[in-house]
Amino acid sequence: MISFNQHQNLIIFMHIPKTGGITLRNIIDKQYAQEQIMKLPQKRKLAQVLNQPKRNFENLQCIYGHHRFGIHEHFQKPFSYITMLRHPVERIISTYFFILQNERNRMHEKVKNMTFEEFILSPDPNIQVPLSNHQTRFISGEKNPDFQKAQLNIKQHFSAIGITEMYNESLFIMKKKLGWNDISYTKKNITKIRSKKDDIPEDLLQVIKEKNELDIQLYDDAKAMLLKEIESLDQPSKNDLNEFIQHQAVKNV
Repeated sequence: MISFNQHQNLIIFMHIPKTGGITLRNIIDKQYAQEQIMKLPQKRKLAQVLNQPKRNFENLQCIYGHHRFGIHEHFQKPFSYITMLRHPVERIISTYFFILQNERNRMHEKVKNMTFEEFILSPDPNIQVPLSNHQTRFISGEKNPDFQKAQLNIKQHFSAIGITEMYNESLFIMKKKLGWNDISYTKKNITKIRSKKDDIPEDLLQVIKEKNELDIQLYDDAKAMLLKEIESLDQPSKNDLNEFIQHQAVKNV
């Protein structure tokens, strides 16, 4: 991953669905003035935002939204990406129950009468896209997930990659790298009613893993990098990290 120049680089938060991104967006909103942040809409409305004649992109410090790698091409500024990755099995379980519980979700009508197994095994391509190496698809920026391209993008264009299952540790590293201030938070957009991994039949878990071999490797590599970064902290920083973890444990009981 690359180093970050907080006085020059535009931060691009690539929000991959169901990885804890809403909480991170709220943290980002505390770091910058409103006019320094651009919240990107869905693709069909993106051109309208980018073509606004009165918008001064030079003042931007951060942009975020559900967009794959490549959005930087619309901005003539030095940039670096950040994102969160989640274990694919957990992300897909959360995706299913989130769709069921949200009538406004575009997939709700298709999925609302499906069991979890029917959802995973559905032949519908619109359902299968987010269930098959979707995190690799986002980071590679390709319609078909490209693991080598994702690896190259991380090496050349990402300054921080967090892990949802290590959320506090991820935030702490981002704070140090990006020069952020207050990173305390209350969890947002949580899927309240959902099965746990241990409740899913082993054969179905295996199907999910087979659909997400690239995502699993990407996740494992990113987690290893995060652990290495934590280990390299000096002792005062490790003490600060432990204090932050304890503070958040109390706050999000």
